[in-house]
Amino acid sequence: ASRSPAPRADAPHNLPVQLTSFVGRQREKAEVRRLLESARLLTLTGPGGCGKTRLALAVAADMSPSNPDGVWLVELASLGDPTLVPAVVAATLGVQTTLAGRTVEALVAYLAPRRLLLVLDNCEHLLDACATLVDALLRRCPNLRVLATSREALRTPGEVVWLVPSLTLPDPRRLPPLDALVRYEAVQLFLERAAA
Repeated sequence: ASRSPAPRADAPHNLPVQLTSFVGRQREKAEVRRLLESARLLTLTGPGGCGKTRLALAVAADMSPSNPDGVWLVELASLGDPTLVPAVVAATLGVQTTLAGRTVEALVAYLAPRRLLLVLDNCEHLLDACATLVDALLRRCPNLRVLATSREALRTPGEVVWLVPSLTLPDPRRLPPLDALVRYEAVQLFLERAAA
C-alpha cells in the first residue's frame, strides 16, 4: 500500500492530507483515471462506507498535473438546503458573487477559461441540485471535469457512472494459509488500522 501522492505544489487545491495510506484499489484507481480522462462527468456510486470518497481523493491527487487551475473538493455531506449547492461551490473556489441569484453565472465566468477538476463529494441527498449545477457548468465550461461521489447517479447528460466495488476478501469457507491473507485488500486495511 502506498500513500496517495500530494498534488503538485504549484497546482492550487484544497485536498486534505491523508493520514493513512491508500490500501489496495490500484486497478480501480487506474480505471477511474482512465474514465475521467475521456468523461467530463464521472460519478462514483455505491453504498455508504464502500470507499467512494477515498478513491475519489486518491484519483484527484493523481490528476493534479493535468489540471493546472487546480483540483477542488466540495464537501456536501452536511449541506441540507439544495438551493445552497452553487453557493458552496462558489465559496470553495473563492468566487465572489455580487448579485443574489447570479451564483451560477459567476461560476461560469470563473470556470469557463480554466482547466480544473471539481470533486463533488456526497451528492446523494442533493441529486437534483447537483445535476442542475453540473449540467449548467459543463455546457459552458469546456475544460471543466467533475468527479462526483454519490449513492446514486446524478442522471445528467454525459454522465459516466462507475460502481465502486468492495475491497477484496477471502472466502470464509476456504480460508487461505495465514501468510496469504495479506494479499486481500480488506485484510491489508484492517492491519494498517490496527497498527495505527
